[in-house]
Amino acid sequence: MKTFILALSFLVLSQSSHAQKETSIIESNNKFSFDIYQKLKKHSENIIFSPASITSAIAMTYIGAKNNTFNEISKTFYFDNNINTFSKDYSNLLKIDKIGKSKLSLYNANSLWIQNELSINKNFLNINKQYFLSSLHFTDFANESEQSRLKINEWVEDNTNKKIKDLLEANTIDNSTRLVLVNALYFKGAWQNKFDKEKNTTENFQLGKNKFIKANFMNRSINSWYYEDKNAQIIDIPYSDENISLMIILPKSYKKIKKIEKKLNYDYYINYIQNKERKQIDLSLPKFSIESNYDLNKTLQEMGIKDAFSNKADFSGITDQEKLFISNVIHKANIAVDEEGTEATAATAVIMAKMFFISAEVKININRPFIYILRNNANNCIYFMGEIKNPN
Repeated sequence: MKTFILALSFLVLSQSSHAQKETSIIESNNKFSFDIYQKLKKHSENIIFSPASITSAIAMTYIGAKNNTFNEISKTFYFDNNINTFSKDYSNLLKIDKIGKSKLSLYNANSLWIQNELSINKNFLNINKQYFLSSLHFTDFANESEQSRLKINEWVEDNTNKKIKDLLEANTIDNSTRLVLVNALYFKGAWQNKFDKEKNTTENFQLGKNKFIKANFMNRSINSWYYEDKNAQIIDIPYSDENISLMIILPKSYKKIKKIEKKLNYDYYINYIQNKERKQIDLSLPKFSIESNYDLNKTLQEMGIKDAFSNKADFSGITDQEKLFISNVIHKANIAVDEEGTEATAATAVIMAKMFFISAEVKININRPFIYILRNNANNCIYFMGEIKNPN
């Protein structure tokens, strides 16, 4: 099986309310998914990111934020402003019921990397341990920043089945770093009905007006959920556990991809869930393998998180020994889809350093740009999301 890797947001915080109420972590995650998609689609042709991993990393940071820093994160991520309710609800984000003996696994790991002798708020640590199941690691960023970086990268590698290497690049950690919060997310799933390689075909994939490339297509008939309107066809391709699927949004012509991109939001997603119906589908899906690499600082600031990146940041709920602010957010991702299924990995690190005041009823040939969402059908949680404009 090819690999679906996602090395996710890497948040750096350095030493330095408009909150949403009664919002579940899954609803928060899904709303944020479409907000950040609208930003990321502007930067590259093909997209892969994991909103669930970004949400996890920011959530660990959020519980230590105060005042306007807290409010800006809450508003941007639609987080509940009751920390106790929010923390307890986090366990539902990546929960899959009744997987049984299916060939599907979803694994989530969190960790805190703390500067030796830094005084961390006990409530912050307790919430991270109890609800985020974070492991604690003490290190010496001040005197051994490079060794600390390598240790964190090794942890990420170990918790992503060796799929994500060098999440933290050279010079990302320095002697001002005080705390790193890391999320690792791993998914592996075989299709409910695998594609037969002998039925693969080489066909045209439309990139634009009178512009085509040759791509390797997988072909089979499936029975699954389907919906269409005047602009798009939408299907769910189920994995071995039918609770998880790869949702494909296919514009009815290559010209309509821009219209779908603009319309794609949480309400569009909910409309599909409420109106989908079972259909027998003749499916032709291109194999694809892509990577994405984002610096999310500017993106998150444009979305409303401003104080956290400045000397106005208030993370006094983490420590009052030194002031912290976010100095960097990096997101890396990779996905590969083939005849067997999908394997996905995400890693997110939040780094905090000390502040310096500076029969077939339906036939679908996915032969033009499309949007995809790897999701939980039972609770509708979005784990991974992206767009393919060129499968090669």
